[in-house]
Amino acid sequence: MHHLLERQLKKFFGDNPVFPPEQKAFFKTVNDTYTGYDQDRVLLERSFELSSKEFVELNNKVTKLLEELKIEKESVEKKVVERTQELKQKVEELNVSNQLLFKREADLTLANERLLELDKVKSEFISVAAHQLRTPLSAIKWTLSLLIDENSDNLNSEQKSLLLKGYESNERIIALINEMLIVTRIESGKAQYNISSTRMEDLIENVIVDFAGQTHVRNIKFAFDKPATKLPYVNIDPEKIRSVLQNMIENAVKYTKDGGNINIGASLQDDGKIRVTVKDNGIGIPAHQQASVFNKFFRADNAVKVQTDGSGLGLFIAKSIIEKHGGTMWFESTEGVGSTFYFNIPVEYGKTP
Repeated sequence: MHHLLERQLKKFFGDNPVFPPEQKAFFKTVNDTYTGYDQDRVLLERSFELSSKEFVELNNKVTKLLEELKIEKESVEKKVVERTQELKQKVEELNVSNQLLFKREADLTLANERLLELDKVKSEFISVAAHQLRTPLSAIKWTLSLLIDENSDNLNSEQKSLLLKGYESNERIIALINEMLIVTRIESGKAQYNISSTRMEDLIENVIVDFAGQTHVRNIKFAFDKPATKLPYVNIDPEKIRSVLQNMIENAVKYTKDGGNINIGASLQDDGKIRVTVKDNGIGIPAHQQASVFNKFFRADNAVKVQTDGSGLGLFIAKSIIEKHGGTMWFESTEGVGSTFYFNIPVEYGKTP
């Protein structure tokens, strides 16, 4: 029985009172009510105790989190200040670099302008010097020729040999001067082109005749694979294309051993271009030097050993002429096996370079 109910019953009815069943039932209900109240009170007290404990723990966690956030904020703010300073320094360095770059660009522009001026002066000097040299050289050529022809019976073999060597050297100098003049005109854009309709195979046959003597003496087998049907007329400067063919064939003859083979071909391609090939089984071009073949003054190491003369301008001039006609020039070569040089010229738009 609940202690409160028991105390009240003893106060009013004494120790060991006897009650009828109805009163017992009533007292039982009252006892249950007191007991339920005590249980609720205990639960409520415990609930308050737990809530208070949880609140303290949560408050501690929040306080700790705020402290951590404060520390993190201070750290972030410090990093932001540091990064801002670094960025400012980088911007200043970039500005200095840009100023240097602008200055160097301006210097480069001035240097380039100066280089163009010097190149123009060089071209003008070469042109004037070449023209001035050609006149006395032509006179020397004429004099040597006259001496050889008119005194051939009065000269001994040694004298004739000396005069012929002088004549050939003079011819090489004149050829070099002419090539330098051509290069100067090409680079200055002053080269003149006289366009006319020409059949390429006819032009090739005319050039081949020029080398008939050399190839015969050296027993070089010379073959022109003439196309079965006539090629269409192409609008070109025949004299300049003739000089290209002469250079290609001359190189093939120079660097092919006695008894070798040279094949020339001409054909119409599917893209409407005429292709010309000059193939030899000569000394070929070293692989490590092939990228420089069309450069001015280039001569391969093995070519110098075979032929000491030569300016190294021929292929540069030839490629420039072909490209001026809207075409392309290239080659394939294996050292010790031979070389094949090609060029393509468009049939339709080789009208005006």
